[in-house]
Amino acid sequence: MYTATMIYPVKNESMEDFIRTWQETILKLAITQPGYVRMQLLTREAEAMAIGTWTEKTHAEAFMKLGPFKKLMEAVGEMLTGEPRPTIWTQSAYASR
Repeated sequence: MYTATMIYPVKNESMEDFIRTWQETILKLAITQPGYVRMQLLTREAEAMAIGTWTEKTHAEAFMKLGPFKKLMEAVGEMLTGEPRPTIWTQSAYASR
């Protein structure tokens, strides 16, 4: 499994618009792609964290080549208070019910 996160510093008054735009720009496209496992958007005051999990890194890279991040940034640029911060994770343990 391959997981990447992106933390977005979002203006509080723009959070609902950000969530809707993220769902329409990123999530709707991601769920149709090969290797997609799950995506989540977690929010708290002034921040949103997107978590994307793919079966392999190559699938995540292929998704990013489709340009969804650029399209998202064009749509939400004025909703943010700074630059998004990406991180990459390797799943080392997991349990589910």
